[in-house]
Amino acid sequence: MFRKLAKVNPMGGGHAKSAVPLSVIGPDVRIVGDIFTQGEMQIDGQVEGDIACQNLVVGEGARISGEVTAETVHVHGELRGKITATTISIAHSAKVIGDITHCSLEIEAGAEVEGHFARKNAGAPAEAAAEAPKKSNGAALPAPAAPVAQAAVIEATTDETAPATIN
Repeated sequence: MFRKLAKVNPMGGGHAKSAVPLSVIGPDVRIVGDIFTQGEMQIDGQVEGDIACQNLVVGEGARISGEVTAETVHVHGELRGKITATTISIAHSAKVIGDITHCSLEIEAGAEVEGHFARKNAGAPAEAAAEAPKKSNGAALPAPAAPVAQAAVIEATTDETAPATIN
């Protein structure tokens, strides 16, 4: 249930990874509004709003409703909203409803996940990967037409003795 987030720096008295201490939202806390921090955050309570931080841990009893943007996200509780992160880990106890944009995604058996997945390039910032053409009416984009050269390859390699191939 508990995990070690960072080693303590004996010289500075803080975390070795960052100068910003870990922020914890306890199980008895409910926040309505956006949360922004440059450090690590652990949420065990309820948040209704967007969250932007470096690393986020969503505890088993936590409930979040809003967009999450972080470098790493570990979900053990309930999260409803879009997640944009480089590394996302969804535990067996988690329930995630929303679209996920990631470089690395891990989903444990038993986790409840509903939404669309999009892999982003490792070098692209999280905001750039989230920028996509959007239709205001929610209509799907039409499928691109097959190239003419590809159709010719299919016709040229199809005969009764060999299966059709596309190069």
